[in-house]
Amino acid sequence: MAKIVFFLFLCSISQGIWGQGLDDAMRFSSTGILVQKMRLSIIAQNLANLTTLKVEETGLPYQKQYAVVKSSPNGVRISSIEKSTEPFAKYFDGAVPQSDENGFFYYPNVNLPDEMMNMTYTEAIYEANIAAFKTTKALYQSAIDALK
Repeated sequence: MAKIVFFLFLCSISQGIWGQGLDDAMRFSSTGILVQKMRLSIIAQNLANLTTLKVEETGLPYQKQYAVVKSSPNGVRISSIEKSTEPFAKYFDGAVPQSDENGFFYYPNVNLPDEMMNMTYTEAIYEANIAAFKTTKALYQSAIDALK
């Protein structure tokens, strides 16, 4: 009888003040993990193309990409991956094969310090979502153990 009362108590706590339970917490954390993982992938791609002077499809330097994150009823999601509209850096060196007829070449609009800062921030959010997921999993496990 005590186990049933304890289980009902855990269920009432898991519903929380706003009616969101452990299932919602796991779902929100898992969507956060997936979004931050995708953001880290985009940041890595930006860093890998830091010196790409020409992309074959466009003939322009690599354009920085970023994810547009939106909230949804199930957590967060990436609504789109956009390209930065920041201008390219312009340098003069006629010996560079990618230079134009005036001797100028353009550098990607990826800023290394900004990308490193974004990566650090995204990793922190990623780890926070993993910690929240693990905590919710531990709460589920304690409820199951209480029923044994």
